[in-house]
Amino acid sequence: MSQAPSPRPSLDELLPPEFKGNLGLLLARARMGLAEEMDALFDDDGLGIRHFAVLSLIHRRGGLRQTDIAAVMGIDRTTTMKVVDELEARGLLQRSRSSEDRRANAIDLTDAGRAWRERYVPPIAEQEQRFLSPLSPGERTLLQELLMRLVAGVHQRRNTDSHES
Repeated sequence: MSQAPSPRPSLDELLPPEFKGNLGLLLARARMGLAEEMDALFDDDGLGIRHFAVLSLIHRRGGLRQTDIAAVMGIDRTTTMKVVDELEARGLLQRSRSSEDRRANAIDLTDAGRAWRERYVPPIAEQEQRFLSPLSPGERTLLQELLMRLVAGVHQRRNTDSHES
């Protein structure tokens, strides 16, 4: 006769006290958890939440350059190029010469890109709600406001630092 598996320890039991007070570790763990849950929604097609986010950004603000995408997404230019190349190879976006800067490409969604993005909007919204379910509506709003302030601070420091160098 086999024994029943022992109960898994709670998160409180697993986390050392110094982890609980480390904002960077907590934010990283929350981000990793959310990204894993979001990536699990995609149909094993090799694309994930980062691809969805890039398509969503282009959907809202078409005609962006890769450098614009990198700046808004907070990812390096090499990673941005890889994501854009993957999306272009699948026919989900297209590059064309920018009317503002002939040296740069403007990136826009294709019809297939719009359809792919729309297919994932509902399940991503549902997963986000599940992720946020431990929080009250007021806490969700406050979390979003605080995160926006932190992101704005990072953006401002990056711009200040790049102008000082």
